[in-house]
Order: sequence, then C-alpha cells, then structure tokens
Amino acid sequence: MKMNVMKRMIMLVLPALLVLALLPIAAFAADASIQVEVRLKAGSKTVKINGQATTVEAPFVKAGTTMVPLKVITNAFGAGLKLENGNVITLAYNERKVVLTFGSKTVKVNGAAKTVAVAPVVVKGATMVPLRVIVEAFGAKITTDAKTKETVIIGAKAQSSGTGGSSIDSDYGKTKIGDSYYGWSLNYPTGLVQVAQSDSGDFVSWADTADASKVAAQVNVFTEMIGDDVLTVEEQRDLLYSYYDGDEITVDKRTITVGGQQFEKVVSYTKQSKMYYEYRGVQKADKYFIVLVGVKGSDKSVLGGYDALLNSFVPSFNVSDNTVKNITKVQEGMISFKDADYGFSVKLPAGWYDDSDGSTPAFANKTDSFLFSFGSLLTGDTLESWAARHEKNLREEFVGSNIRNVATAPVNLKNGVALSLSYDISYGEDYWITFNEIAFISGEYRYSLVYLHPSVNSAKSKDTLKQVIASATIDTAYIEKNFGLVDDRLDLIDRSKKITKRSATYGYSIEMPAFWTGEQNNFNEDEVYYTFNAGEFEAYESTDSAEQLASQVNELAYGPQVTTEGITIKENTTVTINGKTARKVVLHAAKPKGMLPYTEILYFFDTADGSMVFYFSLEDVHATESNLKLINDVAQSIRFI
Repeated sequence: MKMNVMKRMIMLVLPALLVLALLPIAAFAADASIQVEVRLKAGSKTVKINGQATTVEAPFVKAGTTMVPLKVITNAFGAGLKLENGNVITLAYNERKVVLTFGSKTVKVNGAAKTVAVAPVVVKGATMVPLRVIVEAFGAKITTDAKTKETVIIGAKAQSSGTGGSSIDSDYGKTKIGDSYYGWSLNYPTGLVQVAQSDSGDFVSWADTADASKVAAQVNVFTEMIGDDVLTVEEQRDLLYSYYDGDEITVDKRTITVGGQQFEKVVSYTKQSKMYYEYRGVQKADKYFIVLVGVKGSDKSVLGGYDALLNSFVPSFNVSDNTVKNITKVQEGMISFKDADYGFSVKLPAGWYDDSDGSTPAFANKTDSFLFSFGSLLTGDTLESWAARHEKNLREEFVGSNIRNVATAPVNLKNGVALSLSYDISYGEDYWITFNEIAFISGEYRYSLVYLHPSVNSAKSKDTLKQVIASATIDTAYIEKNFGLVDDRLDLIDRSKKITKRSATYGYSIEMPAFWTGEQNNFNEDEVYYTFNAGEFEAYESTDSAEQLASQVNELAYGPQVTTEGITIKENTTVTINGKTARKVVLHAAKPKGMLPYTEILYFFDTADGSMVFYFSLEDVHATESNLKLINDVAQSIRFI
C-alpha cells in the first residue's frame, strides 16, 4: 500500500461492506438434529439447499480448493457471522468458531491454525471462501454425487446463530461499485478485495491481499473537495503528483478522453517496490476524482490489464442502476466515525472528515471542529471544580473584552451526565468563535469533548452539537483497561512554576515558566526559542551593540511599516536588571498583515562580542495582567554571571 495514501486518511478502516450483506436471513433456534443438504457444482450458479434452488455467484476450483459464496454456508447452516477489524470474518456454529481473514491463507478453527491453498476473495461482489475447512469444522460431510457430479454437503443446522441479516442474493448481479454521496462508479475490481475505506468514504482501496507488504495489484479511488475553481491541466497534474511516494518517477503524462470525458493521465514507477502506477484525474463541480491502479511488473505494459477498469470510471452515480453496489459511508446524511485506539465513536453530518493529525481523535468540516481527549482524574476533582479551573485559565489567557457568554450547564451524554462550559472568544475585528467544552467523569478519567465554530454559524452548529451529544459514545471500559496515568497538560498548567535555565556559553541564567514549550531549548546554542499560548520568546547573540539595535528598532517608527502595519514605538528606555544595564524597546503592530495585533518587548544587553537579545511577543487578545506579569518576571530574572 502506498505510504502517503495512508497518511492522507487520518484513520482508515478495513471494509465491513463486503461482509455485512452476508448475514443469514434470521436467527435460527432449531434443534441440531435438523439435517441440511447442500448441492453445488463448480461453474454453476445454481445451489440447492434442502432441495430449494437459488442463484449465486458460481463456485470455482482453484489450487484444488473449492471456493463457494460465504452466504451459502451461513444460510444453509445458520452460522453466526461477525466482522472484526474490518477484514476478519468469524463464523460461530454451536460451540465451534472458524476465523478467516481476507488475503490470508490461515484459517483458525477453535483457535487452531490451519493452512488453506486459497485465501478468501471477492468475486463480483460475492465473498468466496474455501468450502471444506469450514463445513468440516461444522461436523458436516462432503461427498460427490457420481451421477450429477455435484458436490454434496450433509450436516445440521446450528442450534442458535444469534444473528440476522439480508438475503443470500443481496450482492448477486452487482457488476459495478460506487458512492452515491460523492457521485462516482466503476466496474467491480474483480479478483481484488476491498482492504481500506476512510470513515467519510473519500478514499477506498482494493488489493490482491490485505498484507500491504505483499501487494502486487491495487486500485484506489480518492475524492478531493477543491471548491468551485476550475483547475488547469498543470494544477490537476500537481494534484496527482502529490500522491507520489519518495522514489516515484513519472514515465508518461497526457490528457485523454474516455466516453466523452476528459481525464489527466500520469504513469509512474517506483524503484523500490517495482510497481507501475497509472493515475487518472477528473474534475466535476467542486470535486476532483483520482483513480489509481498499481501493478508490480517489469514494464508499464502490466497496466494494460486494467484499462477496461480505468475506462469504466465515471464521475456520476446512477441510483436506478441495480448493477451498482453502493458503498457510501453517508447514511441519512450522517457519517459514523470510530477511533478504535481511543474507544470513541460519533456520528457527524456529511461533509465532516477525520482531522486527526495529532494523537487524539479530531474532526472538522469547512468551518467547525470537534475534538475528543481524556486525562487521569485528580484526586477529589469534580466537574464543577474543572469548570471553575478552566474559566480561571480562560480569563488569565484572554483580555476581558475578548470574552463573552461564559456559561455552564449539565449535558446528558450516552455515557451519563456531563457538564458543559461554553464561551465566545474574539480574535479581533468583531470575529467571534464559540467554544463548547464538555467534561464527563467515569472511573479514573475525565473525558473531554470540545466543539468550536464561528459564532455567526450558531444555529446550524448548535444542531450539529446536539447530534454529537446524542451519538458520542466512549468505551470507558476499554480506556480503563488499556491506559494508565494520562496527564492533561492543558488542564494542569501551573502558571507559578518556574525552571531556571543557564547558558555557560553566553554567561547568563534565566527563569522560564515551566509550561512554556521549548522548540529550541539548549541555552548554550546560538538561538533559544520558546512558544506559549499568548506568544513567543527568543534569546540570541548579535554582533551589534545594544545601542545600535535599539536605534534600528526605533527606525521602524519612521519606515513604511508605520502605514502598512500600524507599527509604533511605545517605549525606548535604559533599564537595569540585576545590576546589568540594558536597552528596553517596546513596539506595537496594530494591523500586521495576516496576523493578530501584537506587542514586541526587546531587551538588549551589551557583551564583549556585541549584545545578547531577549525577545518577547504577545498578541493583543492575550495581553492580560497575568501574561504581562509572566513576561516581566522572566525579564527581571535575567542574571549575567
């Protein structure tokens, strides 16, 4: 599987869609003595179960193994069916359990591994499985009718399957596959199995094996939301190139027309994996579709076998075409997201996507964001004390005029009663963002759901928030079992804690707030750089003197930045800190391009080689008494040795 394809998904799931349709019609509660007779023949689409004929995808023989539609087995024997991790099929028959995996030749019967010659595979929408290993695990006997040449399986119905589902013919006759929400379809990738699909459905992949390290053939479909602009040929090709692996080289590129539709086509080759790839891209309205075929081979002619499949792709979905299997993840306008690593699931409207670039679940659409996290519970902590603590931190981080509508209210999650802390924050120019923080306590952890949106979208976003609250499910038992002590750094910020840093190279010490983040925190290096929620801190050496640097900064008050960025000098004085004289310069940028208004505070100390510069920046929205005191305390702690 291409590595950058995996990065684009932000949380892929292996396919449930090929198996969900395989469940038996209803749960069976029959006595095990009820006999079952199944008659089938390789190459024939007719299967008889207790004399009743039905039409299925024809069984076939490969490597001496008879492969049959899985639905024949589940319906005939009443076996329970479960899909785990998207590609692991578990069949339950009385006290026996058979586990198969797409792309794997290992079958487990009651935990004991058996090797089969052919792995489960999908053919024209039907999941085909090795017959003998399964039915013999069920205690059935296999014989051959000498007269009809039929394979005959005789066994008994399960006492109880405990499962239900759709009919045996639900996928029969499906020769195409597509997504009704995004609007595309293509011929079914025969011989390949669906191995991945993103939560939102904007990515889907088929391959000849579920083992990414052994893939010899794969087909991927991507849907990019690009807005209303019409992409040029070069912009389209750049988008195709963005899916390249590091060692991928272009061997052909051109514009082609298929069925009256114009596509951009790029062919590439990867040296390491010896794979040839053909990309085809086409724009329709605000979507850009990319169809990718990858095949291992000695030259690009190996792609020729997939021409018909590539040519079958159309950027549309015909809802009246019964030959198309709809694999959309959008059900009744909603998408179900699940993060198994964090035991969290939620339903969000179509248009949302997994945005989990970090370690914890995060989701977004064009305007709103939603995040989930958790941390270990402090001894004696309550929801009320959490809310009071967060409101205090909020008021220490944002000036009062930039905060409004702070409120708390109880919230009923599926897991139990939670508490909401909501508020609006302005980042300037009357642009407000609404934050809804929801905390829930269970066992040793406090769980956090945060939903934020532009305040102008209040009505629509509130409806989405209601849907989030109604559908969000936290598997607290899973969290308790799989996690230990988890710090919530944002909640446990101690603004009073300091760390003393020393520079032997430049001969000074300084006390830093412990919660500031050191991006470059070696004080013996040429430059030190820290970030914090309100701004930045830097320390570095200059060959200019303190007086020269102060003059240079002062000149900004008379340069073009005065008009374009509204820069003014607020202070330019000489100060003494711990016995050492310094020049202090404070400037303000009222309208910096692409940034929030901010203040810069600089201290210049003369040294034998020039000067040491200590630089602080603070955005206006964060210029609270608390933050200003923090910066001043750091500056006053500078001590030259």
